[in-house]
Amino acid sequence: MKKLFKNPLTILVLGLIIVAGSSVGATRAAMSYSDAAEEVSFETKELNVDLQEERNGGYVSVAMSRSDSNQQNMVGKLELTALTEQITETNPLKVNHNYEEHVQIQNTGAYDEYVRVLVRKSWIKNDGSKDTRLDPSVITLKTTDDWFIDKNESTTEGTVYYCRKPVTVGEKVQFLDGISFEREILDGVTKTNVNDDGTIVKNVYGYDGKTFEIEVRVDAVQTHSGAEAILGAWGVEATIDSNGNITSINSSN
Repeated sequence: MKKLFKNPLTILVLGLIIVAGSSVGATRAAMSYSDAAEEVSFETKELNVDLQEERNGGYVSVAMSRSDSNQQNMVGKLELTALTEQITETNPLKVNHNYEEHVQIQNTGAYDEYVRVLVRKSWIKNDGSKDTRLDPSVITLKTTDDWFIDKNESTTEGTVYYCRKPVTVGEKVQFLDGISFEREILDGVTKTNVNDDGTIVKNVYGYDGKTFEIEVRVDAVQTHSGAEAILGAWGVEATIDSNGNITSINSSN
């Protein structure tokens, strides 16, 4: 089953104080959602793979809904409760800090599968359109060692991940275990007030009050004749070792 989820997260970086190189913080991060999902064109066999998020100490399936009349396009929304619990008024956002956020996939079908995940990140304006002036790469997703990135298919905005190993029937594989924000999120500073001694009292950052969206789609192909199935479904050439693990992915173009 093909699945797409979107998660917008609003980062509020207001009223920052910088004095003598002291650390920079941010106010509480807030969650907001949008129903406008950008579709990603994946043509694969319909196998069953479930997307699950850790909430309140246990994993639950992400609620899915139809994105349009196409029955294959499914949209879900992560709550990211762990992230919002870690960023508070008393514990402001920190750059280059790993915030725990756990997401896994599970093979809920009747056949072993190879799994691919596409992640899209973008900054959103108040009117819902993308803000292409802001860099989505300042948002870093921390994946486990079970996944590798196909750099040839990836861009600053979109990243393609492949699970190295075949996912057996019923098996759960951890995908995401954290999110961090790079220091570049503090770039684009506009001074709004400077004391006589030159101390910056307040700055306005380019990412102040902005919302970012994370769209993720998961799909799978059969492991039987795996290299041929991957080429036919995903259009890439996979090298698979004697244990069934994917060792490399190359574009067929």
